[in-house]
Amino acid sequence: MLYNLGRRGIEADLLPRLRGQGVPVMAYSPIEQARLLGHPALAAVAARHGVDEAAVALAWVLRGPGVIAIPKAGTAEHVLANRAALEVRLDDADLAALDAAFPPPRGPVPLEML
Repeated sequence: MLYNLGRRGIEADLLPRLRGQGVPVMAYSPIEQARLLGHPALAAVAARHGVDEAAVALAWVLRGPGVIAIPKAGTAEHVLANRAALEVRLDDADLAALDAAFPPPRGPVPLEML
């Protein structure tokens, strides 16, 4: 499913339902084809953690149970950069800043696709 900071529609009803049933979610385009990169809120969180913005965006997708991601990795360096997301622990302040910049849905949203 398309799931990232900018496309959070599945959080309103689908993601909780799938988690409740123990069904994992595979998130594609967790960095929104790099369109999320350069956002000031994402850059600020990345700077606090000493990682790049992509690692924060990927860590955000992976923060909860039952979600896996399929980020692009065209080189060995890119694989290592993606792996850095596993070390990022987003705290409440980080999550609040990201929620303010990329608000969660207020209700059900049609399933999006790229």
